[in-house]
Amino acid sequence: MKIWKDGDKTGITPPNHFGGLNVLDIVPFAGSNFSVQVSKAPKGGGGELHHHDDWSQVFYVLSGALTFDTGNERFTLQAGEAVLFEPKDPHYTINEQEEECVSLVITVVQ
Repeated sequence: MKIWKDGDKTGITPPNHFGGLNVLDIVPFAGSNFSVQVSKAPKGGGGELHHHDDWSQVFYVLSGALTFDTGNERFTLQAGEAVLFEPKDPHYTINEQEEECVSLVITVVQ
């Protein structure tokens, strides 16, 4: 068993993300094939269109709303909704709402 108590730490804005989006590793990759992050996106915050070669990612919106664009489809998730991106699935994110969006991002290496 391992317990993480890093919820009070400050996160970072990853490369290719913008608008004040902040990501905090709650369960880091260190020594495992998955991670759990809390992502906070203020209005206008998000991530450029990209994909991961060998990662699957689940975005679960805890509060607010987050808009996704895959290049073929555009949709907005509200609190309590989730999406799964498999490896090589392109995705762009942006918070188009007034209130901050808080999401849980679970990443698994295939």
